[in-house]
Amino acid sequence: MPKLSPITREHILDAMTYMGTGPSRWPSGSGRTTYVVIDPRNGAAHPAKLVLTTAAEMAIGDRRHPIFSGGEPTNKRLRDLGFSVVEKAASAKLAS
Repeated sequence: MPKLSPITREHILDAMTYMGTGPSRWPSGSGRTTYVVIDPRNGAAHPAKLVLTTAAEMAIGDRRHPIFSGGEPTNKRLRDLGFSVVEKAASAKLAS
């Protein structure tokens, strides 16, 4: 797992902006996820692992680092930076 310290809240927000609000810009298969992180600016739900991986690429400037495994370590890092992470099914209920 890459070193996490350089990743800031701004990197996470930048990653969310880069990814857009819909899965058409996400890599194939990234929509099949258990947890999503909520963008506080517009309420959009993004795959938590993809957001953290994208933010790490922006912070470190290197796309060759290992992919995050997801799950609780990823969710904890996002929560520690002040983001809401919920199960994907729960986010669908919030949107309706």
